[in-house]
Amino acid sequence: YQRRVRGDRMTAFEGETGPYLQYSHARLSSVLRKCGVELNADADVSLIVEEQGAALAREIAKYPAVLVSCVATSEPVTLVTYLFQLSRAINSAFVVLQVKGTEQPLAEARLLLFEAARITLNNGMRMLGLQPLDRM
Repeated sequence: YQRRVRGDRMTAFEGETGPYLQYSHARLSSVLRKCGVELNADADVSLIVEEQGAALAREIAKYPAVLVSCVATSEPVTLVTYLFQLSRAINSAFVVLQVKGTEQPLAEARLLLFEAARITLNNGMRMLGLQPLDRM
């Protein structure tokens, strides 16, 4: 049995590909650089009422359990699958949760959520031996 390597899949920015993870990380880094809002660790995240924000927060919260599962089963595919789920949640949140041009308290809350997502994605990618990109 031989698998054909498809170059178009290896470099695709959509679907379950390495570039998709890199793109998600670079996009988060770009928001932090360009939004004009200072990161505030004490931001009131309860101001985020959109479902996409809640879904992203729930996905971030799964990370510790995913790592425990990876260690228990010696299956890194669990982490890979999780990172794709996280990236999908990140990209869904981007559509609805604008930071730039939003009132300061809400902008700070959204930025803090995106920073938590960036840190989680960064850590997960590094666990897999990938170097997260800040720009693409």
